[in-house]
Amino acid sequence: MHRTRSSSRRQTLGGGGLGNGNHSNRRQSVDPGSHAHGSAKRPPRGRVSMIPRVGRENMIPPTPSSARQDPKRRVSSAMKSGRRKSSAVDRRQSLMPPSAPAITDPRPISNKAYQQECIKELFSYLQKSGYEHPISHKSLSRPSGKDFSNIVTFMLRRVDPSFQDGTLKMEDEIAMNFKAMGYPFAVSKTALVAAGSPHTWPTLLAALTWLVKRLQCMENLIPEEDNNHSGQFESVEELERKTDQYFFSYLSASYVAFLKGDEKLREDLEMRLADRLEGDDNILMQEIEQMTDHNAAVVEKMNNLSLGEKDLEDMLKKRDSYATDLEQFHDLINQMDQHVTKLKQRKNDQSSELEETSKKLTAIVSKVEKLKECVNNQELSLADVQKMRNEQKGVEEAIERAFALRDQRRSELWEIESEVENLWSEVESLVSDYSSHAGDLKILPMIASKAVDMTATIDKEAVLESDPSKLLAVDLPGTVQHVLTPCYEEYSKLISDSKWKYQEALDKLEKSEEAFTEALERHRIIEHKIDKCEETMEAEREAQDAKLGVRLREAESIETKVASLRDPVALEEQMAKFEQQCTELEALRQQYEEENVARKAAVCEEIERAILAMEEYDRFCLDKISEVRDYKENSRSKYGKLKIPEILQNSKTQAD
Repeated sequence: MHRTRSSSRRQTLGGGGLGNGNHSNRRQSVDPGSHAHGSAKRPPRGRVSMIPRVGRENMIPPTPSSARQDPKRRVSSAMKSGRRKSSAVDRRQSLMPPSAPAITDPRPISNKAYQQECIKELFSYLQKSGYEHPISHKSLSRPSGKDFSNIVTFMLRRVDPSFQDGTLKMEDEIAMNFKAMGYPFAVSKTALVAAGSPHTWPTLLAALTWLVKRLQCMENLIPEEDNNHSGQFESVEELERKTDQYFFSYLSASYVAFLKGDEKLREDLEMRLADRLEGDDNILMQEIEQMTDHNAAVVEKMNNLSLGEKDLEDMLKKRDSYATDLEQFHDLINQMDQHVTKLKQRKNDQSSELEETSKKLTAIVSKVEKLKECVNNQELSLADVQKMRNEQKGVEEAIERAFALRDQRRSELWEIESEVENLWSEVESLVSDYSSHAGDLKILPMIASKAVDMTATIDKEAVLESDPSKLLAVDLPGTVQHVLTPCYEEYSKLISDSKWKYQEALDKLEKSEEAFTEALERHRIIEHKIDKCEETMEAEREAQDAKLGVRLREAESIETKVASLRDPVALEEQMAKFEQQCTELEALRQQYEEENVARKAAVCEEIERAILAMEEYDRFCLDKISEVRDYKENSRSKYGKLKIPEILQNSKTQAD
């Protein structure tokens, strides 16, 4: 970073005069001796001095009472006319400077809009500075004497902590402090006594606004002692700002030392300032040396570029690569444009889908409202619901009893069947044992249940007989078949009756299952109705609770309003609280707006930097391409046209 050597360079700290007009914008010397010249020009009003002014009361000691009573002692009339009048030539001159003419306040202090701006600025400063007393825009429009005293005391104590310590009157001390701080207009003590009156408050409000700006300048521009050392900086503007801050601090401390007559402190301050400026100069010289070395390296690199064929090939390759990169950039831009178009199309499609969805949602909401209306209009009372619940309980109990009875009968049936099977198996085993033993003992006659002799024996001697009944000794068709036919008919009838009974049992079972299914369905329908009724009752209960809560809150708010109307102090406090909340919300909104503006500015600046970088890259590519072309043309002009050897020319001629 190079420091510009212009008319704003730092000057010597010696005792040079202020009357030199060659460089009006240079920093002048702070030597107290330079202020003694009568031709010193008044400093410009662009930058307000932060040095306290010294009046006559600080330079001339008070006149003792004996001197006032002595009629022969000469008394100066500077306090009346501003210039000592004397008829004698050898009379002593007054130390009081001539009074300046009264300055007219150019600010529109009577304008209501200007007053509102001043009130907003004063209110914002007091809020940010931690003012402990309650204030509002309304109270600042016409404050009381106590409010004005608190505000002025709070603001002036930020400059002088010993303000209003009881040694002087309030009006005298306020006027003296405004004058010492450089307020360019007179502050009337009468106006300070009647601070809240309509004809004096605009003037005092303008003075307080000036004091706010002065305090902000002092808090923001006067640096702390910890920062009064040379350090790193990012730019020349930052260096100048830090140097100006340190110079203001030095100027204030040097003037105080001059007023105290402390020459050693003043020399020490000048040495510190010189060391600070020397450190800044050293940092700048280091930056200049680094930039010089960097420039030298770049120049050397440029000079080292040879003009050989290899360099030309490298340059051609670089040019081709640059051209390829440029084409890729163009392709990328086209792709991004297509992508943006697709995104816009997708956005439009989604917007149309959103509209359709909104329409569907509206239809669904209307349908839900209709269903709610139907539910609200249905003729179903609490007695009906209770009756249905009782019926449901009865059906459930009957079903449970039927299930229990069915399970019990089934278990008993299974037990009886198992017992019958066991007994039958036992009887069969006993009969088989008895039959086998009787057969073995041959004590059981071969007679069936129908008292027919069923004994059949084969007679070997009757084999050749034509009558087959003689072969078995029993007439099968005549005796056995005649007995078995009624038995067959009886058993067939029993089997048919059993089938009919089985079918009837199956039909009864199906009917009972169907009845059971219908009972379950009715039970399910009743449960569904009960659930709907419970939901309706719950919704109605919630709605009634919500309405009751709203009514309770309205009643509480009405009671609060009535109490506040009965108590004007509470009403005023509530109004002040609401105004404070509005002020805080407004400040928060302004803060968010400022942050959004700053973010937007940062994004725009980033985009501009990116565009500038792309443009710089394009220019760099074009410059490199032009350099390669120039190098190519120079190479052609330097080497000229290649000559063909004579042998090749003769062979070419013979071939023709």
